[in-house]
Amino acid sequence: MKQKRATPPPNISRELQNNKVFPVYLLCGEESFLIEGTLKQMLDHLLDPETRDFNLTFLEDANITIREILTQVDLYPVMAERRVVVVRDAPFFKVQQRTVPITIVRNAFKIETTNPQKSISTLAKLLEVSPHQIAENDFNYVNAVDSLIDELSTKLTDEERGFLERLPQIAQQLDTYATAEPDDTGDVAVLLDWLQGDLPKHSVLIFTVHGSVNERNQVVKAIETVGRYRSFDPVEAGSSLNRDPLYKKVSDKFTEYGKQITPRAFSLLRTRTGGDMHTIAESINKIVNFVGDKRQIDEQDVRNMVTQNTFDSIFDLTDAIGKRSVGQAVKSLHEVLANDQEPIAVNASITRHFRFALQAKLIADKKELRPMRSRMPFAEFTKNIFQPLAGEVADTLPKAATHNILKQNPYVAYKIFQTLHAFTVDELVDAIEKTLIVDTELKTSGTDDSCVLEQLVCELCASSTGRRSAPV
Repeated sequence: MKQKRATPPPNISRELQNNKVFPVYLLCGEESFLIEGTLKQMLDHLLDPETRDFNLTFLEDANITIREILTQVDLYPVMAERRVVVVRDAPFFKVQQRTVPITIVRNAFKIETTNPQKSISTLAKLLEVSPHQIAENDFNYVNAVDSLIDELSTKLTDEERGFLERLPQIAQQLDTYATAEPDDTGDVAVLLDWLQGDLPKHSVLIFTVHGSVNERNQVVKAIETVGRYRSFDPVEAGSSLNRDPLYKKVSDKFTEYGKQITPRAFSLLRTRTGGDMHTIAESINKIVNFVGDKRQIDEQDVRNMVTQNTFDSIFDLTDAIGKRSVGQAVKSLHEVLANDQEPIAVNASITRHFRFALQAKLIADKKELRPMRSRMPFAEFTKNIFQPLAGEVADTLPKAATHNILKQNPYVAYKIFQTLHAFTVDELVDAIEKTLIVDTELKTSGTDDSCVLEQLVCELCASSTGRRSAPV
């Protein structure tokens, strides 16, 4: 039996070129550069330059209501075929990050018959809805419980899954349900009704969201039915160069300029940019302008024009510290400072790196992961280590994405996991404490900043677990 192929994402730009226009679009994902690039192409096609200012509205207020959005959509265009309304980062598309311990569901399930009131109130709090919304099988409840079931996945038994599915029936039997006032289902229900109604032909509504969205969200499903939903995710490295989709994108881009990039040069470009599409696009323009009539782009061209990104520079520094190489660590430190990095920011980056390393170390110990092979392909790490860990333990780490290693680009974790053998947990804790003390010194003392950072690097290389005294 042949395996069904995944449906390719819609090519919105090509559809517009063929005059296939939908009333509503949702562009989302981590690659904001690709989102903005697609949006620009859409606006260029949909709007006449002469009347563009009259018929284009950007709504970026986080408190904007659905009714205010639809009011703009209902306006007729001025001396043009259509108007366009762009809404950035609407909150109802965002994936809610919350801790969902399976024990809460199981405890509520145990008291389903003995104390149904508490059982429903417990789940209502977990799902962030009211008991009345559960009883009414409200849109917000359906979206929340579907996400919960999907999140817990195989952790749920068949009995527990059945319990979650019959919550509305349980809630309808409660005495409080009969007298409760219906809750306002919010503007989201208004948008859903609009999407399922007779959509205007004179307007195009475009939502852009930086980050992932909940694909089980009924609004997202409704947009897929009547419009276009496109997620722009980071391009992961393939198992080989020919299977790396980014290699083809970069090669095709250089071909447009009549140039070719060598495999080694591409590998260096990917490493130095971290695979970020925005940075890569800017780098390609710099390289093309730098090489002039030269047709083949080699490693030296990339090295000359693409500055090593901050993370890789800090990684080189911490890698040297892990090897207890004082000379190399100090050299790496000065290379970072030479790239116009402020000392306080450099120290903050070192702190962040060691925090991520501590998280990775604790996760590796808890999951009994073997030391990672230094030559493990990035794609293998992402599939077999990073993605499973992100699904299992990401919510046990800090909620803020900037402080959670499993909410970073997998490349960050890939580099850090390779060096865990170089530090003990105590050494990582000690390193973090030292950097926090240095942060105070950099902000308050009159000592030369580079000397303070040099002293920090030397102390970290000494592999001492003793605590550095706080400045007097």
